[in-house]
Amino acid sequence: MIRIRYSAIAAMATLGGFVAAPAMAYNSHDFTTTASTAGTTAYIVGKHNDDDFAAAHKFAHSQRVALRREAASGGGENLNALADLLGATDNQAFGHWMQRHYGALYPAHPAQANLVDRIVALQRS
Repeated sequence: MIRIRYSAIAAMATLGGFVAAPAMAYNSHDFTTTASTAGTTAYIVGKHNDDDFAAAHKFAHSQRVALRREAASGGGENLNALADLLGATDNQAFGHWMQRHYGALYPAHPAQANLVDRIVALQRS
């Protein structure tokens, strides 16, 4: 019985290695899928504290208008709070990064993925 469980766990771990591999996004739909997958993968492998990751998603949704404005300017208190939730060590650098990647983070046609998932996907690409 233990041998069967070990084999199943080993198979899932191997499959997980293929699933977690970065994907190239060629259009906004691909980017949405990639963002969602990367965010979920980061959550599963524990890149972020579970509570902080969930709080970052909730915060990004509730403060989406302010975050968009602050991302365009490269800084602000909401952007600093999001950086803290995502474990960024330098809030100013995070704000500048958001400003440089504004077009990818805020496409003309809004993506279904949460901003946090788009951030994680873009940082991994």
